[in-house]
Amino acid sequence: MHTLGIMRTFRTKNFTVRVTAEEEYDVDLSWDDDGSTREGLENGTLIAFCAKAAVYYRGREIASDYLGNCIYKSLDDFMDHKECGKQNKEYAAKGEPGRCGSYFRDMITAVCRDARKEIETLQSVRVRTRKG
Repeated sequence: MHTLGIMRTFRTKNFTVRVTAEEEYDVDLSWDDDGSTREGLENGTLIAFCAKAAVYYRGREIASDYLGNCIYKSLDDFMDHKECGKQNKEYAAKGEPGRCGSYFRDMITAVCRDARKEIETLQSVRVRTRKG
């Protein structure tokens, strides 16, 4: 896959988490009844991409999560987790039950969970060392 851009990278002591936009090879516009989305993609006001969240340990990818058919005005628009958090606080303050979700946040949560499981699996593997 061809990377269109890095949306976010952050590091912990042992891990790197990176969210990128990868080229989308099979955009599904079957739901675009009025053609406005296709028009936006053609004139450049919208972009289509596949979001990839990955966790790296010592430079090796140990977990990844993909979400295809992402169509937004910009990569920043995909990273809506801060705006959703703000909106959820407003709902809570008003006592309203509605909640805003974020694909970006959900992908990071999922890939970090999968990475933890992978590290647990690796820790249980016994490897003989070769002498000499």
